[in-house]
Amino acid sequence: MRIDQLTFTRFLAAVAIVIYHFGKRIFPFNADEVSFLVKHANIGVSYFYILSGFIMIISYGRSQKVAPLDYYKNRIARIYPVYLLGFLFYFPICIMINYPIDYTLIANATMLQSWMPGWVMRYNFPGWSVSVEMLFYFLFPLLFNYGYSKPNYRKAIFIGIVLFWVFSQLFFHYMIQHPYYKGEFTPSHELLFYHPLFHLNEFLVGNLAGLWFLKQGDSSRKNYDWIVLSLVVLIALALKYPMGMNYHNGLFAVLLVPLILFISLNTGRITQWFLHPKLVYLGEISYGVYIYQLPVFYYLKPMPIDNQLLAFGIKLAVLLLLSMVSYRFIEIPLRNKIKKIDLRFLQKERQL
Repeated sequence: MRIDQLTFTRFLAAVAIVIYHFGKRIFPFNADEVSFLVKHANIGVSYFYILSGFIMIISYGRSQKVAPLDYYKNRIARIYPVYLLGFLFYFPICIMINYPIDYTLIANATMLQSWMPGWVMRYNFPGWSVSVEMLFYFLFPLLFNYGYSKPNYRKAIFIGIVLFWVFSQLFFHYMIQHPYYKGEFTPSHELLFYHPLFHLNEFLVGNLAGLWFLKQGDSSRKNYDWIVLSLVVLIALALKYPMGMNYHNGLFAVLLVPLILFISLNTGRITQWFLHPKLVYLGEISYGVYIYQLPVFYYLKPMPIDNQLLAFGIKLAVLLLLSMVSYRFIEIPLRNKIKKIDLRFLQKERQL
């Protein structure tokens, strides 16, 4: 099952993160009217994690079992080629700025850097979120085969995930107020903000939303345009008035989960717009937009243009073009080739 109206939202989240990284000091993004949105645009990563958990259930939820080897192969086919290319694009820059060639290089190349506080932001730093997501992909077949696929466990699963989410938020907010936390650009920050275990709650609540959707979604479809717009307004207000809350590690699920569900259930004008083939296509290339942002903006940094907004727009256009080329000539061909690899011999060896 595909819910294509969600695909374009991935593009919106990816561009928001690009603006957060490279445009927040540029007018109009630094204007008072919108700067509070840009300041918190990194919640786009939380959106990715929740949406990923939701889509995993939608994709596999009607199956009796997830075959782990095939599942891992498909996830690697989807994630790794572009991740590796982004890493290689940025590697010459790392050489020029004298990044040490040590075990952190291997950790980044193998998507393990998020487990190493103090070294997470080395090399192509947006890749930290992919490193986190690999934990979700590793766990999903186990969660599905021994939990989600068992109807008798659904109530316990619901309670367990909600309690885990609540505990995660309480513990995270306690720790960022604790003397252990030394602020940004420290190992303590990288542990609390980028470690996979601190983001697992987001993937799990996405799973929970997917389970609800499979059970209730068919009977709940109608025009929810006003609810979707109201949720967007609530999100904007929550970002403008955070009241001391930090949204980075899943707290915003209270608004993002309903947003995903109502967009998925909506039959109104917003869904009709989001289903336009060109917008769906932008969502398809959004992974490249996210992974290639640092190399593109770094290589194009010394632009002989005084207008900062124009320079940003040119860099963004190059990023979009590169993502399109990558999607057409790298992502799709390599994904198809990797998916065709026969892993049955590994299953036979394991049986022996």
